[in-house]
This record gives sequence, C-alpha cells and structure tokens, in this order.
Amino acid sequence: MNAVASPCIDVCRMNPATGFCDGCFRTIDEIAQWSALDDAAKQAVLHRSQSRRKGARVVVIGERFSATLSLPPDSIKSFATLVNDQNPLHHDDTYAAASRFGSLIASGTQPTAHMMAMLATHFSQYAQPLGLEFGVKLTRAVKAHDVLTMTWHVTDAKWKPGLKGDLVTLEGEACNQHGETVMKTTATIVVMPKERRE
Repeated sequence: MNAVASPCIDVCRMNPATGFCDGCFRTIDEIAQWSALDDAAKQAVLHRSQSRRKGARVVVIGERFSATLSLPPDSIKSFATLVNDQNPLHHDDTYAAASRFGSLIASGTQPTAHMMAMLATHFSQYAQPLGLEFGVKLTRAVKAHDVLTMTWHVTDAKWKPGLKGDLVTLEGEACNQHGETVMKTTATIVVMPKERRE
C-alpha cells in the first residue's frame, strides 16, 4: 500500500490554459509518473498542486530556502568601495575598533544585496524571476567575521496573465552565527516560466 495517496478525484480533464488537471492540479507528466515516484517526490508534487489550487502556477507557496554569507574584513572593505560607501566604519580598522561596534561593520547594502541576489539565484534554476519591490529593516550591525544565515519564505503567489507569471510575495530574515536577527526583509517579485527555445 502506498504511503502517499494519489490526489486524483476522478475529475480528469486537462485545462489547456493552465496545463494542469482541473481535478488534481497536476501536470500530465506528474500524473503519468506518479506510480514510479518515491514518497518524497510524491509529497513534492502534492505541495506544487496545492499551490496551484491557490492560484500559483510556477512557484510553491510555503517554500523556504536559505544561504550563508561569510563576511571577512576584506569582503566588507571591497564591497563598500564597490558601492562607493565611504563610511570609515567599513574601511578603517583603527577607527572602527574605537567605535561603539569594536570592529569593522558591513555596509547595510552588502547583506541587502546578497538577500536580493538569493531570489534571482534560487528561482532562475527553473524559471525567470524579476524583482519588483523590496523592503529592508536593519536590526543589528553586521560585524567583520560574522557568518549570516539568510532565509526567504514564499508567503503567497498568484498567476497574473498580464505579467505572464506568478506575482510572488516573500518574507525573509538574516541571522548571525549567534542566532541574532540582523535584518528582516520583504519582497514582491514576478516569476515567469522559462521560455522554451526551439
């Protein structure tokens, strides 16, 4: 007996507009491959079909993904130089050591840029993402030698025909190696299916 039951509800009609079954919200390939999938793959199909039922076509609502970012002093200095942030807290070791922070700190643009880039990197593996709006709240200084764990969570997604993609909202945060939150973020992006090249 299979541990993961088929979501088929005997409404087996492929919708030409969406490419999904009107009953179970699976693609024809997902339906055909179902019996050969292991339980983990079946659960992944179920998560995708539940998102499609809520209006998404490309992304999975509830999905989470993470990355880490190490910040040695040279990285802080070079990034601040690259974005023309001349605050000595990002460049001058002596000045920064005498400050309230006790060491170099990263320009706020550095973890912000990495958080934004995570979205492009993650979704471009299977789709074409495009950023629309970002919100950032810096809650704690990021010091030299910190290692950040950055996480995004897809909170909602709806297919928008005018955009030819899912309009996706996300919430994110970055925490340092001590578990302290250094940044909270929000984003609205559009994630479009990759164009097929003939």
